Amino acid sequence: MVAYMFLSDEVIEQAMALFEKGGVLMWPLLALSFIALMVIIVNLWVTREGAVLPLRLVSLVETRIRRKDYAGLMDLCEENDSSFTRTLQVIMLFLQRNPRANIDEVREVAVAEASRQANMLTRQTSWLADIGGIAPMIGLLGTVLGMMRTFTEMAAGNFEGVKQMQMASGISEAMITTAGGLALAIPCMLFYVIFRNRIQKRIADMEAAITHVLSLISVQMNREQRSIETFQPVTKNAEVMAEAEPLSNYPQ
Repeated sequence: MVAYMFLSDEVIEQAMALFEKGGVLMWPLLALSFIALMVIIVNLWVTREGAVLPLRLVSLVETRIRRKDYAGLMDLCEENDSSFTRTLQVIMLFLQRNPRANIDEVREVAVAEASRQANMLTRQTSWLADIGGIAPMIGLLGTVLGMMRTFTEMAAGNFEGVKQMQMASGISEAMITTAGGLALAIPCMLFYVIFRNRIQKRIADMEAAITHVLSLISVQMNREQRSIETFQPVTKNAEVMAEAEPLSNYPQ
């Protein structure tokens, strides 16, 4: 089905002849082949490196976090849409709305959003696995129906004498649907395996990048906490000194 687009005209004509002999169940297989082709095109686009984890952005994100340029980081994420930047946007929004949140709470938000992005990728590839499982079943059903029709005609006495030789031709036509189902299922399962392995690699790389970002955020949060703890005693001592009497009031 899908492979017919890349074959010669002669092969396509032979395929169309087989399609007509396959019966009515060849039409569902044809519809599934177009769906499978669209799913393959979509997955080629959404599983590319730039759509999941643009590696050139990792250094830019690190620079902005070290500079505490969170507004610039949000602009960078909006300009470069990907699974990685969408996860960063959720983290930054959570920090803006919860400035007193600790790193464990930030990590929980990051893990939840990263899991959601991963599920969005894997959900689209599951269509290929579903088509790869359904197509052979439709083909087998077509074969069974064709065999039933052939033996029903034999039982009715429609095959007499020389006409009995036509039974082999009828059985071969009945098996065309099984061949069509397998011709669709095999490429679907092949692309499913390819996309599954690609997504696993992309997700692993994205998790490593997010872990690195969380470590940078943790460092910044610890620095701010130490600054606050250092500033509070100094402020308290200044207030005490302000309340004390001036030295001119003490006897010389």
